[in-house]
Amino acid sequence: MQPLETSPTPKDLRMLLPHGAISDIARSLKLSHAAVSKALQKARPAHPAVAEAIRLIKETGSQAVLHDLNLLNQ
Repeated sequence: MQPLETSPTPKDLRMLLPHGAISDIARSLKLSHAAVSKALQKARPAHPAVAEAIRLIKETGSQAVLHDLNLLNQ
């Protein structure tokens, strides 16, 4: 019997962002790096840092790559 979910899911949005994106988001929103990082961990959609992170993830295709890698691991 296989487990219900065999592919790992990211712990938070930070795993899908390209290198340096948290710093870029922090600068553009005039927030601290720690504040942006914490917001991404909580992943509340109303937070502007989360909205920007989702936009970047879609723009870079990180989500699609993660999906493709998970398919290969099955």
